[in-house]
Amino acid sequence: MSRSGAELAAMLEQARRMGHGEAQTALLEDLVRHADAGGLHRLAFAARRSLANAYCVDRQWDKAFPLFSRCLSEYDARPGEFGPEEDWSLRSWYANIAQSMAEFPEISLAQIYGAFEDMERRFRAGGHSLRQVYDARRWVAQLARDWPEEERCHQQWEAAGGPDPDSVWDFEVQVERLLLRGNDASVGRALALAGPVLAGEVTFTEPSAPIQCLMLLPLARAGRLEEAAKAFNRARRAMYQGVYRYEYGGMKIEFCALTGNEETGLSALREQLAGFPTLNRPNGKMEFATAAAVLLRRLTAAGRGDETVRANGSDLTWSVAELCHEMESTARDLAARFDARNGTTCQGDRIRARLTAPPVVDFLPLSPGARRPVRLEIPPGLPPEALLDRAEWHERRDEPALARRYVAAVGTPPPHLAARHAELTALTDSERAEERFRWAAEAYRQAGDQQRYLLCTCRLGNWLCDQDRFHEGLPMVTWAMGELRRTGRHELIARGELLHARSLSWAGKVPKAYQALANGVRHALACGDPILIGSLALTEGLWREFDRFPPAQVIGLADTARQAFAAAGSPGQLVRAFELRRRNHERAGAPHHFTDLVEQELATLPPSAPAQLRGYLRYRRGVALVLSGRAADALDDLIDGVGEARSRDADTAEQGYQLAVAYRAAGRAEDAMETAADVATWLDHLRELGELAEPDMANWNRLLLAECHQILGHHASALEEYEKVAASARGRNDARLLLQALMPSAKIHDLLDEDAEAAATYREAADAAAGLGDVHVAAICRASEALSLQRTGDVERALAVLAQAEAMTGALPAEPAERLPRNWAITFRSAAHVLSAAGRLQEAADRAARAATAFRQVGEVTDATTMDFLHARTLVRLGRPDLAEPLLRAIIEAAGQETPLHQAAARALAETLDQLRRSAGPSRSAPSG
Repeated sequence: MSRSGAELAAMLEQARRMGHGEAQTALLEDLVRHADAGGLHRLAFAARRSLANAYCVDRQWDKAFPLFSRCLSEYDARPGEFGPEEDWSLRSWYANIAQSMAEFPEISLAQIYGAFEDMERRFRAGGHSLRQVYDARRWVAQLARDWPEEERCHQQWEAAGGPDPDSVWDFEVQVERLLLRGNDASVGRALALAGPVLAGEVTFTEPSAPIQCLMLLPLARAGRLEEAAKAFNRARRAMYQGVYRYEYGGMKIEFCALTGNEETGLSALREQLAGFPTLNRPNGKMEFATAAAVLLRRLTAAGRGDETVRANGSDLTWSVAELCHEMESTARDLAARFDARNGTTCQGDRIRARLTAPPVVDFLPLSPGARRPVRLEIPPGLPPEALLDRAEWHERRDEPALARRYVAAVGTPPPHLAARHAELTALTDSERAEERFRWAAEAYRQAGDQQRYLLCTCRLGNWLCDQDRFHEGLPMVTWAMGELRRTGRHELIARGELLHARSLSWAGKVPKAYQALANGVRHALACGDPILIGSLALTEGLWREFDRFPPAQVIGLADTARQAFAAAGSPGQLVRAFELRRRNHERAGAPHHFTDLVEQELATLPPSAPAQLRGYLRYRRGVALVLSGRAADALDDLIDGVGEARSRDADTAEQGYQLAVAYRAAGRAEDAMETAADVATWLDHLRELGELAEPDMANWNRLLLAECHQILGHHASALEEYEKVAASARGRNDARLLLQALMPSAKIHDLLDEDAEAAATYREAADAAAGLGDVHVAAICRASEALSLQRTGDVERALAVLAQAEAMTGALPAEPAERLPRNWAITFRSAAHVLSAAGRLQEAADRAARAATAFRQVGEVTDATTMDFLHARTLVRLGRPDLAEPLLRAIIEAAGQETPLHQAAARALAETLDQLRRSAGPSRSAPSG
């Protein structure tokens, strides 16, 4: 079916508005076919250009070459059918294509240089600047490490116009060429050149992420570690918002590998792995593979070669060692192919040097309080039985991850330990747990190990009850428990009773479950095992909390557990006992009692205390300070507490939010923004699952994130976050939350001169405020809507809304009296502008004068002076420059000399004095203003 040119042009616009992806690519491919079939050459040209971009974003760079060749041949065959737009597009595209050709080692230098000669001939024939030609030639020389040629082309590029000061890519040229030379003097020049960009003093039309990525390792090697961390975080944040070449992600990964941040690097690697196999741009593939191999070599050397790496959003998996070999082989092979093409060893030498580079520092904190992740190092040479003993020790302390590592270290167990190995594997890994429990129990039975057989049977039955298979599991646990009691061994009986109690609870037999716990406590006390005493007390405390027993009972059980776990040296369980006590102090309406306990514990904590306990207590003290209105004072405690949790990969979304609050209170908006951004999606997800203790925290966090973006001048990001909160509020019919999001959004639209958007936002905010019964805010929003409408040019609608605003303001209650002047100030200000635009100058002058008076009444002098200026200008328009003159002189005296208002008033005064000189004097019948 053929389509008209208008239909195809609409399809092209639709495709350009779409996000990158399969749908956009398919639409553009279809469009090219239809345009070719219809002989619509200009449209086909534009569609091919867009399709080439789509292929490149989708990592299929090789597909751009035939598209360009077809466009070039069409242009040459039908020059009369194409205009200046296609001519410019083709020249710019040619420079990119010629440069891209060099990224494929199978394309010979002769072919590349031939393309350059043809491109240069075309540029010269059209009388165009050769700036793009020299830039492309320079880059190819840089790739080949032909530095004399690179310098010659760079000088020609400079002479032909050089870098565009607004282009981050042109600035990147200047930095990258220095870094790749590698000598100290060049790197020093690059550091000096990039400094103002890294500090945010120089900006471009696009984010500075390419510069930040390039400078990561140079900054670290120069000892400028805080700057390197800041550059890393800024680059990471910017790259979430756009599409960047794989090399830039590789730079972040390599930086992490060489600064002790292997876990962060591994996370970044997982994000890009899914697309790596289809990346069809050999130079980019070589650079990324090298960076990945640097990281993976370090992980392998640390004994982590057997760990599994899964690509995010994909089923692709490798072991660390396998992926390391694949990445390193890819990098070395591609470097050899480039060197064969270029006739040098430069690429291979550079890749080999990167692969074997030593760490820059042992650990570089990427955020305040960050610590190197804690990893248990299993002592070498431990026999299998000792490994299983350690696994059981950790499993009893509810540390399954550590237990799993010891179990895995056993490998294939000797026959006499196979049952223990299977049982511990089932306890720490739910996959095939039932099969492993059954096999282990039977193996114990056949070996005549009656006690282990009975305890394993209890565990199997308990697992079945946890799966809601009570009819199978509970009889099994009950029988085994009876047999265990006959042994007379207190420790075994206490363990069994704990499992029995849990099984009874899951089966809904709560009174019997409490009785089983009581039995277990007697035997645990008899054997004196602190882990059992603590576990039984903690379990009973959690149950009694759930069953709404008095908080004092639960607090007593929490204290028993706390003392037992402290004696056992089990910090994770100790923290859970503290948390049980905290929650029940809150239930009792006395959270300060827990805060006092935390202070006492911190004051008496010995230096040898577990880091997990110290971090927890400092975090809780920090939260208490936040809740008492001392968020800035909480910062050090929260940094330490959250940093400790992160080092164990055990931090929570709530912790991130509390830390962000403290950063914001301390005036550290960028740190607050990064912290809030890290947990925003996580908090949203927890809210959806119903797992947030305070569901509104997700929206509070996004409001904080938006505010920080706003402070930092990231207006688009701020609006995006505010809209997410607004959408959540609309879905929940939460007018108060909606208002919290809409008011700052409207002000940002005002700032950006997006007047139609501002008017619509103020309108919705006014409705939300009215729904809440907040008539003062509703009147302010309606007046602001009128002003925004006037700025769009819709004076008629602005006048109608202004009438509503003035009526609402006039009807405001007398109390609270302190709110009225501000309402009138804002309403009068809007009225002055709207009435002036409507030509109702006398009324406008009156409202401007009243607005100035009202703003002064509330102490907003700048706004008052601005309204004085509007008043003066309106008086001039009314033919009363004599009344405007003293106002303008007062403004000039009040405003700072360098301010725009001072300069505008000075110009207006000059014009007014000139008007006075040319006039015979003011008319007595003129209005007085």
